[in-house]
Amino acid sequence: MFSFFKSSIEKDLIKLGFGELVNGYKLKVKTNQWTKQQYKDALKSLHAKHKNQINNIDNVNVATRQSFDVDDSIVPLNLQNIQQEFIDYDYIYSTLLFEYNSNKRIHSKALHQLDKLLHENYPDAIILKPEEEKLQKLHLRDLINEATLPFSTENKNYLKAVFNELQKRL
Repeated sequence: MFSFFKSSIEKDLIKLGFGELVNGYKLKVKTNQWTKQQYKDALKSLHAKHKNQINNIDNVNVATRQSFDVDDSIVPLNLQNIQQEFIDYDYIYSTLLFEYNSNKRIHSKALHQLDKLLHENYPDAIILKPEEEKLQKLHLRDLINEATLPFSTENKNYLKAVFNELQKRL
């Protein structure tokens, strides 16, 4: 009967995360699909293929632990997106609502950021007189709730009027 003692090659492969593959190879020997020599050759081949990763497995420097095999594809970074300022608009909405709920006032920076986003996405947004007159009658709480509406082409003019009215009430 063939017994399996873990060689250093097997231990390295298991440490690298190929434990299930090694177990599959052992199963092939147990079911007489492979000979003992085919098993050893398969392990040596796998070990040779991942030699750099095995040599650097204990290295704490992530850059040297990475493998750059020909088969691996590296996604190119889009540096333009990384360098652009990232603003979390859900956070701005929450800040606007929190400031009103706790202090009964308008958070001016949050309002400015929302107005800036509206202008960037819809520079053609205009303030319509009927909407402006309607918004003057609303309570501050209702205006802040209206300011958290999602931006779209249908409500761009309405949001422009809401932000303008909130600016007046600062």
